Amino acid sequence: MRPLLVLLSLISLAHAELDSKPLETWINKQKDLQSLDARFVQERKLPSLKKPVATPGRMRMQRPGKLCWELGEPVKTMAVSDGQTMTLLDVSKKRGKRIDAESTEARQFTLLSDNAFRDLAGFQQTFELIESRVTDGSYQLTVKPKDKTLRRQVPWMYLEIDTKDYQLRSLELELEDKSRIRTVFSNAKINAKIDPAIFTPDTSGYRML
Repeated sequence: MRPLLVLLSLISLAHAELDSKPLETWINKQKDLQSLDARFVQERKLPSLKKPVATPGRMRMQRPGKLCWELGEPVKTMAVSDGQTMTLLDVSKKRGKRIDAESTEARQFTLLSDNAFRDLAGFQQTFELIESRVTDGSYQLTVKPKDKTLRRQVPWMYLEIDTKDYQLRSLELELEDKSRIRTVFSNAKINAKIDPAIFTPDTSGYRML
């Protein structure tokens, strides 16, 4: 019985020490965010590879619910959402498909949704907060999606937030196959003017599944 009590005490202490104040400051900054245009480098880590595969890209979003995620220079793959339907395109092979924006596959691109940014309570309704720490000017937070279906595909998520300007430095997803996708953001333009046409991709010449 005593070892169990010690374990429960350690668990309670770990939860008590999780610092959510930097997270709350970051979320509060998102309330004024209407659009975002950012460059990124995506690092994909596979158990079978010694070194991660790094690919540059660009992400543009506009609230509510619109997203254009382009990977590669020139663009090789795209994920575009108009808020109701997400279009996934393999540009190099001229193939694509449309899925519901609320589907599990689509939500891997839109995990940090408007609902999660509503306030700290809204974030905690979407994610289970596991661990936090501050290292070299960055707030690092480990979370798990609360949705069971999504959690099976994305068991873990790691956020890194700059404690100077409270912008998102990186977002890392651990997938069900133990691979990891880490996206490092740069040159973020907040509330930039974005052409609405990019959220309606031209699929002429594509074989849509």
